[in-house]
Amino acid sequence: MNKLNCYLSIAFVLVVSMLSAQAPQSLNYQAVVRDAFGNLHIWDTVRMKFVIHDLTETGNIVFTETQATSTNGFGLVSLQIGAVNNLSVVDWSTGAKYLQVFTDVGNTGTFANMGTSQLISVPYALFAANSAAGPTGVTGAIGNTGAQGVTGATGSTGAGATGATGLQGITGVTGAQGVTGASGMQGIAGATGATGDMGATGLQGATGLQGVTGASGGQGIAGLTGATGPSGDVGATGPGFTHYIGEQYQGGVVVSVWKISGTEHGLIVSPVDINTSSVWSNISTNIGATAKDPVNGSTNTTAIIGQAGQTTSAALLAQSYAGGGYNDWYLPSAWELQQCYNAAFIVNTVLGNTNGMQFNGNGQYWSSTEGNNQGAWMEDFNAGTAVWELKTGTYNVRAMRRF
Repeated sequence: MNKLNCYLSIAFVLVVSMLSAQAPQSLNYQAVVRDAFGNLHIWDTVRMKFVIHDLTETGNIVFTETQATSTNGFGLVSLQIGAVNNLSVVDWSTGAKYLQVFTDVGNTGTFANMGTSQLISVPYALFAANSAAGPTGVTGAIGNTGAQGVTGATGSTGAGATGATGLQGITGVTGAQGVTGASGMQGIAGATGATGDMGATGLQGATGLQGVTGASGGQGIAGLTGATGPSGDVGATGPGFTHYIGEQYQGGVVVSVWKISGTEHGLIVSPVDINTSSVWSNISTNIGATAKDPVNGSTNTTAIIGQAGQTTSAALLAQSYAGGGYNDWYLPSAWELQQCYNAAFIVNTVLGNTNGMQFNGNGQYWSSTEGNNQGAWMEDFNAGTAVWELKTGTYNVRAMRRF
């Protein structure tokens, strides 16, 4: 991706009223996007990430959000910082604030750091929302009670005429009923085997003394069983599967099933978000290959928790989860989170919003797949793509296990 030159212009809008006023919790932001040669990026898709640091350029992160937009015919983007996440979480009274901007032109999934600059003037209305109330002034002396005025005459009651009732609107046309999907074909029944021959009847004994009972005839040979007819059409899960996507099973919800050498396997995700604002890890040093597996979240989880100095992480939250009485939960890998996104429509449709089981359509979920020493991969359920984010960012967490 070409290096970008962005000329930033931030405008603050103050809302002031003689009565009580609510300060708008957002900052206007504009930037002109150019490539390394000074050429404008016109009508391009751009993802902008805003990070506000406290006191210094590398101070604690007190606000972060990501927005998607596009440049206009002049290469200009216009956004409002605070349109996604609420700026009210920033305490403007504690000291200087620094804005760090990242850009991703063309939605490649990789953000470029455009630098950090101090917010020189704190918007008055936003600072006032955090500041303490001023001291109460001295109460003035009570004035003398004035003479009671003459009671005015009672005005006549108006009797305006009631307006005519409007005509009823025309009833809209009823929509046509959708076509019902065709049922799967029923399998052909196997043919019934032929009946075996009946054995011969034994000879009757002589009259007089009771004769010897004749021997019973042998039983005929049973006919062969007819072949079983083929099964009818099978649903989306595929033939021969016991479990299906959207099934509540072993403490969670099934999001993927497959077979290896005839044995059925699948992914089960926790039925609810177990955390909505967790950092990836409190350690920002690189773990290495043991935490970069794009498929196996279990091995990544073990590597993250085993890193020296690790005390807080999304992986630890997932491993500590014990839904359904199972203790083998882990933080899903980037690929396993993609399976959750692929199954989100089915899971949300089948389960509804029962007990908060739906995936958050605008949610961003941490994976256990490390990117480098500073960042890791998370799944953006709004766009359905994996996005690299700083390990100090706070996002949703779901636990996963396999069967």
